[in-house]
Amino acid sequence: MDERKSLKEEKVVIPKETVEEYVDRAARRLARKVKLPGFRPGKVPVSVVKQRFAKEVREEAVIDALNEEIKKLVEERGWRLISSPRVKAQSEGEDVYEFTVEFEIYPEIVLPDPSQIRVKKRIKQITDADVEEKIQEFKEENATLQSVDREVREGDVVLAEFFTRKDGKEGERKRARIYVRADELDEDLYNAILGKKVGDEVVLPGEEEGEEEVYVIKKVFEVQYPSDEEVAELLGYTSPQEMREKIKEQLVEEAQKVAEFELENAIIQEILRLSPFDPPPSLVYQVYKDIKPQIAQQVPPEEVEEAALQNAAFIVARDLIILKLIEEKELDITDEEIIQYLKDEGKADPEKFLEEAKKRGKYDELRSRYLIRKAYDYLKQAVQIEPEFV
Repeated sequence: MDERKSLKEEKVVIPKETVEEYVDRAARRLARKVKLPGFRPGKVPVSVVKQRFAKEVREEAVIDALNEEIKKLVEERGWRLISSPRVKAQSEGEDVYEFTVEFEIYPEIVLPDPSQIRVKKRIKQITDADVEEKIQEFKEENATLQSVDREVREGDVVLAEFFTRKDGKEGERKRARIYVRADELDEDLYNAILGKKVGDEVVLPGEEEGEEEVYVIKKVFEVQYPSDEEVAELLGYTSPQEMREKIKEQLVEEAQKVAEFELENAIIQEILRLSPFDPPPSLVYQVYKDIKPQIAQQVPPEEVEEAALQNAAFIVARDLIILKLIEEKELDITDEEIIQYLKDEGKADPEKFLEEAKKRGKYDELRSRYLIRKAYDYLKQAVQIEPEFV
Protein backbone atom coordinates (compact mmCIF):
# COMPACT_ATOMS: atom_id res chain seq x y z
CA MET A 1 0.00 0.00 0.00
CA ASP A 2 1.44 3.39 -1.07
CA GLU A 3 1.44 5.52 2.08
CA ARG A 4 2.37 8.60 0.04
CA LYS A 5 -1.21 8.83 -1.17
CA SER A 6 -3.63 10.86 0.91
CA LEU A 7 -6.79 9.10 -0.31
CA LYS A 8 -7.26 5.46 0.66
CA GLU A 9 -10.10 3.15 -0.25
CA GLU A 10 -10.86 0.09 1.90
CA LYS A 11 -13.44 -2.71 1.88
CA VAL A 12 -15.10 -3.15 5.26
CA VAL A 13 -17.06 -6.36 5.81
CA ILE A 14 -19.27 -6.73 8.90
CA PRO A 15 -20.94 -10.08 9.73
CA LYS A 16 -24.60 -9.71 10.60
CA GLU A 17 -24.02 -11.56 13.85
CA THR A 18 -21.61 -8.76 14.81
CA VAL A 19 -24.32 -6.18 14.17
CA GLU A 20 -26.53 -8.01 16.70
CA GLU A 21 -24.08 -7.01 19.42
CA TYR A 22 -24.96 -3.36 18.77
CA VAL A 23 -28.73 -3.68 18.54
CA ASP A 24 -29.46 -3.20 22.27
CA ARG A 25 -27.19 -0.14 22.46
CA ALA A 26 -28.87 1.38 19.39
CA ALA A 27 -32.32 0.66 20.80
CA ARG A 28 -31.47 2.32 24.14
CA ARG A 29 -30.18 5.41 22.34
CA LEU A 30 -33.28 5.58 20.18
CA ALA A 31 -35.54 5.09 23.22
CA ARG A 32 -34.31 8.38 24.63
CA LYS A 33 -35.55 10.22 21.54
CA VAL A 34 -38.78 8.57 20.37
CA LYS A 35 -42.25 9.59 21.51
CA LEU A 36 -45.08 7.08 21.84
CA PRO A 37 -48.59 7.52 23.26
CA GLY A 38 -48.82 6.23 26.82
CA PHE A 39 -45.12 6.70 27.58
CA ARG A 40 -43.31 9.67 29.01
CA PRO A 41 -40.57 11.13 26.79
CA GLY A 42 -37.40 9.07 27.14
CA LYS A 43 -39.17 6.31 29.05
CA VAL A 44 -40.21 4.00 26.20
CA PRO A 45 -39.05 0.44 27.05
CA VAL A 46 -36.21 -0.90 24.90
CA SER A 47 -38.26 -3.97 23.98
CA VAL A 48 -41.02 -1.74 22.62
CA VAL A 49 -38.54 0.35 20.62
CA LYS A 50 -36.98 -2.78 19.10
CA GLN A 51 -40.42 -3.98 18.08
CA ARG A 52 -41.95 -0.72 16.83
CA PHE A 53 -38.77 0.73 15.25
CA ALA A 54 -37.01 -2.44 14.10
CA LYS A 55 -35.76 -0.92 10.83
CA GLU A 56 -34.41 2.24 12.47
CA VAL A 57 -32.75 0.24 15.27
CA ARG A 58 -31.12 -2.05 12.71
CA GLU A 59 -29.78 0.91 10.72
CA GLU A 60 -28.37 2.51 13.87
CA ALA A 61 -26.75 -0.78 14.89
CA VAL A 62 -25.11 -1.17 11.46
CA ILE A 63 -23.73 2.39 11.69
CA ASP A 64 -22.35 1.68 15.18
CA ALA A 65 -20.70 -1.52 14.00
CA LEU A 66 -19.24 0.24 10.94
CA ASN A 67 -17.85 3.10 13.03
CA GLU A 68 -16.19 0.62 15.35
CA GLU A 69 -14.61 -1.27 12.44
CA ILE A 70 -13.40 1.99 10.90
CA LYS A 71 -11.85 3.02 14.21
CA LYS A 72 -9.99 -0.30 14.46
CA LEU A 73 -8.81 -0.05 10.87
CA VAL A 74 -7.44 3.49 11.34
CA GLU A 75 -5.60 2.43 14.51
CA GLU A 76 -4.14 -0.65 12.81
CA ARG A 77 -2.91 1.37 9.83
CA GLY A 78 -1.56 4.17 12.02
CA TRP A 79 -3.36 6.75 9.89
CA ARG A 80 -3.99 10.35 10.90
CA LEU A 81 -7.34 11.36 9.48
CA ILE A 82 -7.90 14.77 7.93
CA SER A 83 -11.64 14.43 7.42
CA SER A 84 -14.37 11.97 8.34
CA PRO A 85 -14.34 8.70 6.39
CA ARG A 86 -16.84 8.61 3.52
CA VAL A 87 -18.91 5.57 2.57
CA LYS A 88 -18.78 5.37 -1.22
CA ALA A 89 -20.78 2.17 -1.67
CA GLN A 90 -22.57 -0.42 0.42
CA SER A 91 -24.37 -3.71 -0.09
CA GLU A 92 -26.05 -6.40 2.00
CA GLY A 93 -25.34 -10.08 1.52
CA GLU A 94 -26.93 -13.09 3.15
CA ASP A 95 -24.60 -13.04 6.14
CA VAL A 96 -22.67 -9.77 5.89
CA TYR A 97 -22.81 -6.06 5.19
CA GLU A 98 -20.15 -4.77 2.81
CA PHE A 99 -18.93 -1.16 2.59
CA THR A 100 -16.43 0.68 0.42
CA VAL A 101 -14.98 3.44 2.58
CA GLU A 102 -12.74 6.31 1.50
CA PHE A 103 -10.27 7.78 3.97
CA GLU A 104 -8.45 11.10 3.64
CA ILE A 105 -5.25 10.96 5.65
CA TYR A 106 -2.01 12.80 6.13
CA PRO A 107 0.37 11.11 3.68
CA GLU A 108 3.64 9.64 4.82
CA ILE A 109 6.44 12.07 3.99
CA VAL A 110 9.97 10.74 3.73
CA LEU A 111 12.41 13.64 3.76
CA PRO A 112 15.56 13.11 1.69
CA ASP A 113 18.99 13.86 3.10
CA PRO A 114 19.19 17.66 2.68
CA SER A 115 22.96 17.53 2.18
CA GLN A 116 22.31 15.66 -1.10
CA ILE A 117 19.98 18.36 -2.44
CA ARG A 118 21.44 20.74 -5.03
CA VAL A 119 19.59 23.91 -6.03
CA LYS A 120 20.39 27.16 -7.77
CA LYS A 121 19.94 30.53 -6.13
CA ARG A 122 19.06 33.08 -8.80
CA ILE A 123 20.33 36.52 -7.78
CA LYS A 124 19.33 39.59 -9.75
CA GLN A 125 22.15 42.11 -10.12
CA ILE A 126 20.82 45.64 -9.82
CA THR A 127 22.16 47.99 -12.48
CA ASP A 128 21.94 51.75 -13.05
CA ALA A 129 19.33 51.00 -15.71
CA ASP A 130 17.13 49.38 -13.04
CA VAL A 131 17.45 52.50 -10.91
CA GLU A 132 16.53 54.78 -13.82
CA GLU A 133 13.54 52.59 -14.63
CA LYS A 134 12.31 52.94 -11.05
CA ILE A 135 12.77 56.71 -11.17
CA GLN A 136 10.83 56.80 -14.44
CA GLU A 137 7.97 54.97 -12.71
CA PHE A 138 7.83 57.74 -10.12
CA LYS A 139 7.87 60.31 -12.91
CA GLU A 140 5.00 58.53 -14.66
CA GLU A 141 2.97 58.55 -11.44
CA ASN A 142 3.47 62.30 -11.02
CA ALA A 143 3.27 63.36 -14.67
CA THR A 144 0.84 66.04 -15.91
CA LEU A 145 -0.77 66.57 -19.32
CA GLN A 146 -0.27 69.79 -21.27
CA SER A 147 -2.56 70.52 -24.25
CA VAL A 148 -0.48 71.33 -27.36
CA ASP A 149 -1.25 72.60 -30.86
CA ARG A 150 1.04 70.45 -32.98
CA GLU A 151 1.30 67.07 -34.66
CA VAL A 152 1.14 63.83 -32.66
CA ARG A 153 4.51 62.55 -31.42
CA GLU A 154 5.84 59.54 -29.55
CA GLY A 155 4.79 59.66 -25.90
CA ASP A 156 1.77 61.91 -26.40
CA VAL A 157 -1.75 61.25 -25.15
CA VAL A 158 -4.50 61.74 -27.73
CA LEU A 159 -8.21 62.23 -27.09
CA ALA A 160 -10.25 61.03 -30.05
CA GLU A 161 -13.71 60.03 -31.19
CA PHE A 162 -13.88 56.46 -32.41
CA PHE A 163 -16.51 54.91 -34.68
CA THR A 164 -16.86 52.31 -37.39
CA ARG A 165 -17.93 53.14 -40.95
CA LYS A 166 -19.31 50.84 -43.63
CA ASP A 167 -20.98 51.72 -46.92
CA GLY A 168 -21.08 55.34 -45.82
CA LYS A 169 -22.95 54.57 -42.60
CA GLU A 170 -21.33 55.47 -39.28
CA GLY A 171 -21.65 53.53 -36.05
CA GLU A 172 -22.00 55.01 -32.58
CA ARG A 173 -19.26 57.47 -31.70
CA LYS A 174 -17.27 56.78 -28.54
CA ARG A 175 -14.51 58.66 -26.73
CA ALA A 176 -11.05 57.08 -26.82
CA ARG A 177 -7.87 57.94 -24.95
CA ILE A 178 -4.81 56.81 -26.89
CA TYR A 179 -1.34 56.54 -25.33
CA VAL A 180 1.05 56.94 -28.24
CA ARG A 181 3.83 54.59 -27.26
CA ALA A 182 5.48 52.22 -29.68
CA ASP A 183 5.86 49.44 -27.11
CA GLU A 184 2.21 49.59 -26.04
CA LEU A 185 -0.01 50.72 -28.92
CA ASP A 186 -1.17 48.58 -31.86
CA GLU A 187 1.50 48.93 -34.53
CA ASP A 188 -0.88 49.95 -37.35
CA LEU A 189 -2.60 52.58 -35.22
CA TYR A 190 0.73 53.85 -33.91
CA ASN A 191 2.17 54.35 -37.39
CA ALA A 192 -1.05 55.94 -38.68
CA ILE A 193 -1.53 58.44 -35.87
CA LEU A 194 2.02 59.85 -35.75
CA GLY A 195 2.15 63.26 -37.42
CA LYS A 196 -1.63 63.81 -37.32
CA LYS A 197 -3.18 66.99 -35.87
CA VAL A 198 -6.46 68.00 -34.21
CA GLY A 199 -9.31 67.44 -36.65
CA ASP A 200 -7.52 64.79 -38.69
CA GLU A 201 -8.99 61.35 -39.24
CA VAL A 202 -7.05 58.13 -38.75
CA VAL A 203 -8.62 55.34 -40.80
CA LEU A 204 -7.79 51.66 -40.41
CA PRO A 205 -9.36 48.47 -41.83
CA GLY A 206 -12.18 47.13 -39.64
CA GLU A 207 -12.90 43.58 -38.55
CA GLU A 208 -15.53 43.01 -41.26
CA GLU A 209 -15.00 43.23 -45.01
CA GLY A 210 -15.57 46.79 -46.25
CA GLU A 211 -15.61 48.19 -42.71
CA GLU A 212 -13.37 51.03 -41.52
CA GLU A 213 -12.30 51.99 -38.01
CA VAL A 214 -12.11 55.78 -37.73
CA TYR A 215 -10.41 57.92 -35.09
CA VAL A 216 -11.08 61.68 -35.20
CA ILE A 217 -8.42 63.54 -33.23
CA LYS A 218 -9.93 66.04 -30.77
CA LYS A 219 -6.99 66.96 -28.54
CA VAL A 220 -3.28 66.27 -28.30
CA PHE A 221 -1.52 66.32 -24.94
CA GLU A 222 2.17 66.33 -24.22
CA VAL A 223 3.17 64.44 -21.08
CA GLN A 224 5.10 66.71 -18.73
CA TYR A 225 7.38 64.75 -16.40
CA PRO A 226 8.83 66.16 -13.19
CA SER A 227 12.57 66.70 -13.13
CA ASP A 228 14.99 64.53 -11.16
CA GLU A 229 15.19 67.27 -8.52
CA GLU A 230 11.39 67.42 -8.21
CA VAL A 231 11.08 63.63 -7.90
CA ALA A 232 13.82 63.57 -5.26
CA GLU A 233 11.98 66.23 -3.28
CA LEU A 234 8.66 64.37 -3.62
CA LEU A 235 10.33 61.21 -2.25
CA GLY A 236 11.94 63.08 0.64
CA TYR A 237 15.57 63.05 -0.56
CA THR A 238 17.95 65.99 -0.49
CA SER A 239 19.34 65.44 -3.99
CA PRO A 240 19.02 63.24 -7.10
CA GLN A 241 22.28 61.54 -6.10
CA GLU A 242 20.92 60.54 -2.71
CA MET A 243 17.69 59.41 -4.39
CA ARG A 244 19.59 57.12 -6.73
CA GLU A 245 21.70 55.68 -3.93
CA LYS A 246 18.66 54.96 -1.73
CA ILE A 247 16.60 53.52 -4.58
CA LYS A 248 19.47 51.19 -5.47
CA GLU A 249 19.66 50.03 -1.85
CA GLN A 250 15.92 49.35 -1.87
CA LEU A 251 16.11 47.44 -5.15
CA VAL A 252 19.02 45.35 -3.88
CA GLU A 253 17.06 44.52 -0.70
CA GLU A 254 13.97 43.60 -2.73
CA ALA A 255 16.07 41.43 -5.06
CA GLN A 256 17.55 39.61 -2.06
CA LYS A 257 14.09 38.90 -0.67
CA VAL A 258 12.92 37.56 -4.03
CA ALA A 259 16.07 35.42 -4.30
CA GLU A 260 15.47 33.94 -0.83
CA PHE A 261 11.80 33.26 -1.60
CA GLU A 262 12.63 31.57 -4.91
CA LEU A 263 15.42 29.56 -3.24
CA GLU A 264 13.04 28.25 -0.59
CA ASN A 265 10.53 27.22 -3.25
CA ALA A 266 13.28 25.57 -5.28
CA ILE A 267 14.30 23.49 -2.25
CA ILE A 268 10.69 22.41 -1.66
CA GLN A 269 10.32 21.52 -5.34
CA GLU A 270 13.45 19.39 -5.19
CA ILE A 271 12.22 17.60 -2.06
CA LEU A 272 8.94 16.88 -3.85
CA ARG A 273 10.83 15.56 -6.87
CA LEU A 274 12.93 13.24 -4.71
CA SER A 275 10.11 12.20 -2.40
CA PRO A 276 6.73 12.84 -4.05
CA PHE A 277 3.41 12.53 -2.22
CA ASP A 278 -0.20 13.52 -2.83
CA PRO A 279 -1.37 16.61 -0.93
CA PRO A 280 -4.77 15.97 0.70
CA PRO A 281 -7.60 17.20 -1.56
CA SER A 282 -9.64 18.87 1.19
CA LEU A 283 -6.66 20.94 2.33
CA VAL A 284 -5.88 21.83 -1.29
CA TYR A 285 -9.46 22.96 -1.82
CA GLN A 286 -9.39 25.20 1.25
CA VAL A 287 -6.26 26.95 -0.01
CA TYR A 288 -7.63 27.06 -3.55
CA LYS A 289 -10.67 29.04 -2.38
CA ASP A 290 -8.44 31.50 -0.54
CA ILE A 291 -5.98 32.19 -3.37
CA LYS A 292 -8.26 32.02 -6.42
CA PRO A 293 -9.24 35.74 -6.32
CA GLN A 294 -5.57 36.73 -6.22
CA ILE A 295 -4.65 34.31 -9.04
CA ALA A 296 -7.50 35.75 -11.12
CA GLN A 297 -5.67 39.09 -11.15
CA GLN A 298 -2.43 37.53 -12.40
CA VAL A 299 -3.36 35.17 -15.26
CA PRO A 300 -5.86 35.09 -18.17
CA PRO A 301 -9.39 33.95 -17.21
CA GLU A 302 -9.06 30.62 -18.98
CA GLU A 303 -5.96 29.77 -16.90
CA VAL A 304 -7.27 30.76 -13.45
CA GLU A 305 -8.70 27.37 -12.46
CA GLU A 306 -5.61 25.33 -13.30
CA ALA A 307 -3.18 27.92 -11.91
CA ALA A 308 -5.10 28.22 -8.62
CA LEU A 309 -5.23 24.44 -8.16
CA GLN A 310 -1.52 24.01 -8.95
CA ASN A 311 -0.54 26.77 -6.56
CA ALA A 312 -2.83 25.44 -3.84
CA ALA A 313 -1.40 21.92 -4.17
CA PHE A 314 2.15 23.28 -3.90
CA ILE A 315 1.32 25.41 -0.84
CA VAL A 316 -0.23 22.44 0.99
CA ALA A 317 2.71 20.16 0.09
CA ARG A 318 5.19 22.84 1.13
CA ASP A 319 3.54 23.35 4.52
CA LEU A 320 3.37 19.60 5.20
CA ILE A 321 7.08 19.24 4.35
CA ILE A 322 8.02 22.05 6.73
CA LEU A 323 5.89 20.60 9.54
CA LYS A 324 7.47 17.18 8.95
CA LEU A 325 10.94 18.74 9.11
CA ILE A 326 10.12 20.49 12.40
CA GLU A 327 8.81 17.22 13.85
CA GLU A 328 11.63 15.03 12.53
CA LYS A 329 14.47 17.36 13.54
CA GLU A 330 12.71 18.35 16.78
CA LEU A 331 13.18 22.00 15.95
CA ASP A 332 12.18 24.55 18.56
CA ILE A 333 12.59 28.28 18.96
CA THR A 334 13.39 30.48 21.92
CA ASP A 335 12.22 33.98 22.69
CA GLU A 336 15.76 35.21 22.04
CA GLU A 337 15.65 33.75 18.53
CA ILE A 338 12.24 35.33 17.91
CA ILE A 339 13.64 38.69 19.00
CA GLN A 340 16.55 38.29 16.58
CA TYR A 341 14.17 37.55 13.69
CA LEU A 342 12.16 40.65 14.65
CA LYS A 343 15.38 42.70 14.62
CA ASP A 344 16.26 41.33 11.19
CA GLU A 345 12.87 42.50 9.96
CA GLY A 346 13.54 45.99 11.24
CA LYS A 347 11.35 46.09 14.35
CA ALA A 348 12.42 49.12 16.39
CA ASP A 349 11.74 47.51 19.77
CA PRO A 350 11.47 43.72 19.28
CA GLU A 351 11.45 42.95 23.01
CA LYS A 352 8.42 45.18 23.53
CA PHE A 353 6.75 43.76 20.40
CA LEU A 354 7.16 40.23 21.79
CA GLU A 355 5.75 41.18 25.18
CA GLU A 356 2.77 42.87 23.53
CA ALA A 357 2.15 39.72 21.47
CA LYS A 358 2.02 37.67 24.69
CA LYS A 359 -0.43 40.11 26.30
CA ARG A 360 -2.73 40.09 23.27
CA GLY A 361 -2.74 36.30 22.99
CA LYS A 362 -0.72 36.42 19.74
CA TYR A 363 2.40 34.68 21.05
CA ASP A 364 1.59 31.21 19.68
CA GLU A 365 0.95 32.68 16.23
CA LEU A 366 4.22 34.64 16.37
CA ARG A 367 6.16 31.64 17.64
CA SER A 368 4.73 29.39 14.90
CA ARG A 369 5.66 31.91 12.21
CA TYR A 370 9.30 32.12 13.26
CA LEU A 371 9.60 28.41 13.93
CA ILE A 372 8.68 27.92 10.28
CA ARG A 373 11.23 30.61 9.39
CA LYS A 374 13.84 28.67 11.39
CA ALA A 375 12.95 25.47 9.51
CA TYR A 376 13.60 27.22 6.19
CA ASP A 377 16.91 28.53 7.53
CA TYR A 378 17.85 24.98 8.53
CA LEU A 379 17.18 23.76 5.00
CA LYS A 380 19.12 26.59 3.39
CA GLN A 381 22.13 25.83 5.58
CA ALA A 382 21.93 22.08 4.89
CA VAL A 383 21.45 21.94 1.11
CA GLN A 384 24.05 22.64 -1.58
CA ILE A 385 23.40 26.05 -3.14
CA GLU A 386 24.84 27.21 -6.45
CA PRO A 387 24.61 31.01 -6.99
CA GLU A 388 23.39 32.10 -10.41
CA PHE A 389 23.58 35.81 -11.19
CA VAL A 390 20.96 37.13 -13.61
